[in-house]
Order: sequence, then structure tokens, then C-alpha cells
Amino acid sequence: MRFLLTLALFFLATSFQVQAQDPPPPPETQSPAKPARIRLGGNVAAAKIISRVQPVYPPLARQTRISGTVRLHAILAKDGTIKQLETVSGHPLLVQAALDAVRQWRYEPTLLNGDPVEVDTTIDIVFALAEDNPAAKPPADSAIDPAIAPQFREDILRLFEVIHFKENAAKAGRQIFESLRPALMASLPATPSRERITDAYIDKLLALMQSDSHTERVVAIYAKYFSDQDVQELVRFYQTPTGQRFNAALPQLFGDLDQIGQKMALDNIPAIFKQLCKEFPELQDDARFCKDTDLQKKSQLTAPGHPLATADPASATKK
Repeated sequence: MRFLLTLALFFLATSFQVQAQDPPPPPETQSPAKPARIRLGGNVAAAKIISRVQPVYPPLARQTRISGTVRLHAILAKDGTIKQLETVSGHPLLVQAALDAVRQWRYEPTLLNGDPVEVDTTIDIVFALAEDNPAAKPPADSAIDPAIAPQFREDILRLFEVIHFKENAAKAGRQIFESLRPALMASLPATPSRERITDAYIDKLLALMQSDSHTERVVAIYAKYFSDQDVQELVRFYQTPTGQRFNAALPQLFGDLDQIGQKMALDNIPAIFKQLCKEFPELQDDARFCKDTDLQKKSQLTAPGHPLATADPASATKK
């Protein structure tokens, strides 16, 4: 009996010893996190389109001769469908047609290390009135300056995206053209449609500012004054919260500075004319400079339609 008990204890101890000597299982290794989304340039992503629905030119836009480019920001799902779509810039009459068409597009899935990923990209939809006459439509890249390196041009266009160039240009342009509305209307015949004609005229001017040819001209100007490194640093700045606030304030900032400059000039015009009349005796016989009222002198440097401009200085003085 004692022998059996000893033998049992021996096997029990041996079992514990073997378990104690077994090496611990290797720690689980975690593979590095894979990016869920990557950024691709519009031209690179366009090469992966496998199903494209052409947008329908809005009849009202065609009738009013409105053309231009609608830029969209898109998130492509892993299977190549459109996951998210939003407008970056473009004429209001053209935007909805572009959205309706692009939502139906399909792309070849983008793979990273063999695995599909989402894609962040931009899509440009060009509405050209000349498309009904292919012979009259210039090549899409006819306005591109071949002297600008392709990567440099892409970086400048990326800067335009960050600063919302076309959107801000449209806002600033509309402010300028609206300030000229009285002068524009005065130059038109007094017809019942004069208001609508003025609206159409302003819309056409704004459409020109949204055109690809205008954008390429601005690209050439940026390339003239900045290097590629400058542009890349500007992109980084405007991507910061401070840069975005500065960019958002620019249109109003320039407007305020313009008003301050005009007011300072108008407030000092009478004194300047008096000084000029003393310094240059030949001006003393010119009623426009040395004998008119102060209000008339101010109106000489004020655009038609400006609040300080008047065609009847005497009546304005009475008021």
C-alpha cells in the first residue's frame, strides 16, 4: 500500500515538473494598422473609372449660355462606388446635374498591399457649350502652359482646392459686379427685361471666372511668383485652422480695405485740389479743378453708382 502511494506521488510530482518546464506560448503579434483611406489626385482616380454617366446639360444653363467646371470632392468606397459626394465649386445651375451623374459612377477598387481601401479624391465635370459642335471645341488642355512642370501645376491646383479659389473668386466677383449694377443698367435700354438682362450679364461674367481657361491663367501667375516649395508650404499653412480663418476673411478684408482707401481719398480730394491749384498756376483757369464745388471734385474720382457719386451736385448739396 505504501509502495502504491509513493508511486502515485512520484508521478504527480513529475507531472508538475514537466508543466513548469514547458515554455510559455509566444505572445500574439499584431500586424500594423492598415490605412482605411488614401488620397489620390483627380487625374489618377479618373484612370480607374469603369462606368461613367455623362451629366445632362441643364436646359436653363444652356439657354442662358452658362458654362464652366463643377469641382466635386468624393470619397470612393472600397468596392469603387461613390460613398460621399459634396460640391467644392461650380455655378449653381450646373452643380445638381454634376452630382446626379457622378453618384452613378463606378471605379475599379483601389488596392494597397493587396487589400481594397477607400479613396479621397476630386472630380471635375466640365460643361462646355461648344460640345454640341465638336469641331468648335478646343482641346481640353489647350490652355495648359507647357512650361509649368506637371507636378508644380498639380501642387498649385491643390492650393486652389485648399483656399477654395473658385468659390471665393465667385463671391468676390459677384460683390464687384453687383456694385457696378447701377452703371450696367444705365448702359442698357429701358426695357421691361433690363433687370433680367443685367442678371444674365453678371452670370456670364462670373461663368468666365469659373472656366478652366481662367484657372490656367491664374496657375501661370502663381508659377511666375512662387516656387513649388512655396506653394507646398502655402498648402500646409492654409490647412491649419489659422490659415482657414485667414482665407475665409480675405474677401471681406479686401472689401473693407478698399472702402477705407476710397473714403480717405474722397475726404482729402478738396484739400489736394487746392494744393494743386497753388502749385500749378495753369490749373487755375480750369473750372474742373479750381472752381468746382467740393462735391463735384469728389464725383470726378467716384465710379457711377457709388453712394458718393451724383450727377447733380447742386441738388445733392441742397439735401
